[in-house]
Formats: sequence, structure tokens, C-alpha cells
Amino acid sequence: MKKLAIVVSHPIQYYAPLFSKLAEQIELKVFYCHRPTPAEIGKDGFGKAFTWDINLLSGYAYEFLENVSKEPSVTIKNGCDTPEVGNRILAYGATHVVVFGWYLKSHLQVLEFCNKNNIPIAARGDSQLDPAQHWLKRLAKKLYYPFFLSKYDAFLSVGKRNKKYLENFGVSSEKIIFSPHAVDQDFWRVEKKAHDQIVFLWVAKFIPKKRPFDVISAFKMALSNNPSIILNMVGSGEQLQEAKELAKDTPEIVFHGFLNQTELKPIYAQSDVLLLTSDYEETWGLVVNEAFASEIPVIVSSAVGCSADMVKQNTGQTYPLGDIEGLTNSILKYGSLMKEQNEVNQITKAIKEVNAVYSFNRNIQSFQEFLNYN
Repeated sequence: MKKLAIVVSHPIQYYAPLFSKLAEQIELKVFYCHRPTPAEIGKDGFGKAFTWDINLLSGYAYEFLENVSKEPSVTIKNGCDTPEVGNRILAYGATHVVVFGWYLKSHLQVLEFCNKNNIPIAARGDSQLDPAQHWLKRLAKKLYYPFFLSKYDAFLSVGKRNKKYLENFGVSSEKIIFSPHAVDQDFWRVEKKAHDQIVFLWVAKFIPKKRPFDVISAFKMALSNNPSIILNMVGSGEQLQEAKELAKDTPEIVFHGFLNQTELKPIYAQSDVLLLTSDYEETWGLVVNEAFASEIPVIVSSAVGCSADMVKQNTGQTYPLGDIEGLTNSILKYGSLMKEQNEVNQITKAIKEVNAVYSFNRNIQSFQEFLNYN
């Protein structure tokens, strides 16, 4: 009987519903390397302590491993040190293992255990090539990664750019299984609320890699040509106050602060277009999946990982990273486009087609494909 062990750094709001769906089809157990406190969660760019307002531990079997790190964290390499992980996987009787990521010490402990015990292991990640990365770091990866990645039996790849990333380091396409990023579409599906103005939405942490000042600058320029648009900005972080200062003379830009999962749904219900302005560190952009579940088109920078997969004709538009004029033109285009019902109908149809692919159903299929290995 095939039994799957999944090893993840900590409970994550996007993964919990996936694990619950997987558990309906596959016998599995999730092993968490760390249980962060509300203060630790807040340190990851949110700027405040909090807990997620949805249950992240329901619908599937799980276990928290003992983290012996002297500096427990999910953001630094040695922040997760779980020497017991192999014994716990063995006690569970796993025939296959999937590890989400390979950065933490715990990830490497899992890899070493599986290699020694001939247990098939797959890594699931969303890394993409970053042209802005220092050339020395790129060179080091080019030399080391082909050897390192050869230790995995398979890879669950979230999309086109991640597949290209893996192939760049010598991973054969036969070892790559398409396992797209997805969200709980039933949860994020909303009943749209009628409104007169076209409402744009930006949801992210106010930190440098998310580039909040880009969207403020572009929106203010667009507003001078189309005064019937509104921008809702949701999130918290180190650059929030500076962003508010930049927008202080623009009441059409509304700051909502951090909103938890259930608090965010009503914002999607009153929105028409999502904006995502991040740089290449945005290796995917799951807010795009959330927006699509709410049948909202998107405008994203060319650096955002999911742009190669999800932003297609009628689902949205990309603009060159940092191109304020290009972003402004896109805002103006959709400020007019979303007033045309025929255009909205075509957008909705196209988004539904993308949702059918980037879904939990495809995720389940990808994990089942891996269980057929060896």
C-alpha cells in the first residue's frame, strides 16, 4: 500500500486546503518542521503578530517534528533542524516522500534519509531564474545544483518558469511533473457587488520586493486621465507609512492594512482588477489565483512567476518590471475595458478555463503520478 509523507516548514494558509483535498484521494501524513508563534508569523514581512483565521490543521493527518534549532525560524537555513524526521517517516511507513522546498536544514535531512533508505523523494518548489541575481551566486548554483538536484527522484513543478529553472540545472523533463500552484477556489469564489467606479486591488506586504510605490505612482498618473477609478491597497509592512505619505493627497487610494483570509473575501467581491507589481522574488503570486477564483482579471509585472502561465489573452496583462508608464497604460486600459459587459463576459470565460487547469484536481493528479514512481 502506497503511503505519502509530505514535509513542510510550517502550516501555510495556501497548502492546508490542498492537503485536505489530497487526503480524500491519497493516504498521507504531513510533517511540519516548526510551529511558529504569532509573533514569528508577523516577522515575515507583515509587521504585526497574528494567526490565520482559517483552520490550517483540519482534514488531514499531521505531526509537528521536534525542532532543535538554537534559532527556530522558517526563513533561515538552520532555523529548522529536525534530526528525528527520518525516524518519524519510517514509523509512519511512508513509501514516497514529497518535500516542499530544499532550502532548510530539515529539507536536507529528509533528502539524506530517503537516499539512504531507497525511498523515492520529490521536491516541490516554485523557483524561477532571476536575471538580477548576482553573477557569483548564479555561477555557484550552475556548478553545484546539477549534482544536488540529481539526488531527487522527481520534481513537482508549479509552472513554466519553474520547469525552465529545473532544466537549466540539468533536470530532465521526464523527472518533472506539472503540479500547479492553486488555491481553494470554492473558498475564494465571491458574489460580486455592483458599484459605479472601477475598483483596482493591490494585495501584498509593503516591502521592497513587492514594489508598492510603483502602483501608487502609476495609479496617480492614471487617475489624472480617468477620475472614476479607485485603488484598494491591502497589507502591512515596513514601507506602509512611506506609501501612505506618497498617497496622502489622493483619497482615491484607500489603505486597509493587513486583512486575514475571511476579511479579504469582501474586498475581492467589490474589486474589478488585481494589480501585482513585484520583482523576480515573486516566484509565483498566489493572489492571482485568488483573484481568478473571484473571476477578476489581473495586471502583473513581467517578473511575477505566474505571468507565463496564467496571464493570457482576456485574463489580464503584463507590463515590464518597473515601467511606471506601462503600468499606467494598463490601468487606463482596464479602467475602460471593465465597463463593457461583453468584454467582462469574455474575461470571465477565459479565467474559468485557466482555473480548470490551475486547480486542486490537477494537484491531486500530480501527486498520484509521483506515487507511481518506482
